[in-house]
Amino acid sequence: MLNTLDINRYLESSLFKIVLDEEGDILNMTEAVKLLMPKDFIPHHISEIFDHSLLEQIEKRLFLMKTETIADQTVLTGHLIMPNNNREPCHIIYQQYSSRALLTIKIGEQNHKLHQLYESAYLTATIPMALVNESGYIISTNDLFSEIFPDQNPSELLHLQDLFNLMVPTSSFSFEEYILKALTQGSSTVKMSYTFKEIQRYQDVSLKLDCKTQMFILRIEDITERERLFEQLAHSDQLSTTGEIAASIAHEVRNPMTTLQGFLQLLEHEVTGNAQMYVNVIQDEVKRMNEILNEMLALSKPAVDEITVFSLSVLIEDVLILLRPKALLDQVHLVNEFNATGSLLIKANPNRIKQVFINLLKNAMEAMSTNDTLSVLISEGDQQNVDIFISDTGSGMEKEMLENLFLPFITNKPGGTGLGLPFVKKTVQEYGGSISVTSEVGKGTVFHLSFPQIFVS
Repeated sequence: MLNTLDINRYLESSLFKIVLDEEGDILNMTEAVKLLMPKDFIPHHISEIFDHSLLEQIEKRLFLMKTETIADQTVLTGHLIMPNNNREPCHIIYQQYSSRALLTIKIGEQNHKLHQLYESAYLTATIPMALVNESGYIISTNDLFSEIFPDQNPSELLHLQDLFNLMVPTSSFSFEEYILKALTQGSSTVKMSYTFKEIQRYQDVSLKLDCKTQMFILRIEDITERERLFEQLAHSDQLSTTGEIAASIAHEVRNPMTTLQGFLQLLEHEVTGNAQMYVNVIQDEVKRMNEILNEMLALSKPAVDEITVFSLSVLIEDVLILLRPKALLDQVHLVNEFNATGSLLIKANPNRIKQVFINLLKNAMEAMSTNDTLSVLISEGDQQNVDIFISDTGSGMEKEMLENLFLPFITNKPGGTGLGLPFVKKTVQEYGGSISVTSEVGKGTVFHLSFPQIFVS
């Protein structure tokens, strides 16, 4: 929520600032201005402290205030009347707010040029920046800040707390403690999440106190790519841990499982009635344990690759031939589109890539109902890549499921192990590819895979 400016509340104590009414009467001033005046002299009108040239410029602006609203700020130049009638060159930043005017006085040509230099660096900074006064209101922003937070009204001031209400902290956060830390320690930083143009971004929002002006410098650094990298590293660590667990399980479990299977085969011929049914159930469960173990090993063991260059479109057609009988049985429409001028070649182990597409297509078909459509589109992508889009019109996935889709043991499929998609992602990335997914509940899911294209002369 934006707050209308109450100009008397936002005078920074260490800057040369004056508040005027429409007649040029001085309503308030900072202590810094009072120190420029002779002892025991308190000016009541601007004619007492500015030369004739500067006075005319200010009065012209004050006259316009009565007839029109001016939202911008204007720089005026002239002289300030100092003690003993000395005249000090100065320039004034004139800002109008309703029936009040705020004058910020900058003394000396050298200071003016220095101010312009700093202002230019501030406005052209490569990260969003803002100046926050001692009352917590944002009084100035650079262009990047205005692009990210475009709803700020130039005629009103945004409070820092209102800005924080637009963002979501990634951990426990207290605004009061954040400000207190900046006041006592000089700076304070918090990690925030902010949705900009429907894309979630992560930002380090830092507030630094400038002791000379008693104002704060707000800096917003985009760390989205860094956070994404941390997520990928965390995912890799999880897969690595899963691999270590799988190796231990393989060593400890396989021998007793082999013994168990042998005795079950002997019992199968010895029992009858209900006992026969129980033995069959146990055999099915042992078979399932073997399947889980094999999938975990697929994640953990570095495969002995037989890497070759092959046509991706031919391989996918082979996969579709395998799955068409199931599609007919489930009454699912299977569509294959090829959008390229020639063969699309990639370099990988064709057997492992075939398993990737079998996993993805089977998952899609299991999420679909009668008369749904499963489409596979292969095309030449940007930057010499081969793009594959596997889209279905199935049940779709919730956002929470989508975010954890490639993590081990995450599944919404009855009887699923949650290891198929981690294998898919691991395999795709091993061959320089990438995989992403979008989904909408009730409308379906789209997997997008991309591999580096190989050109053979």
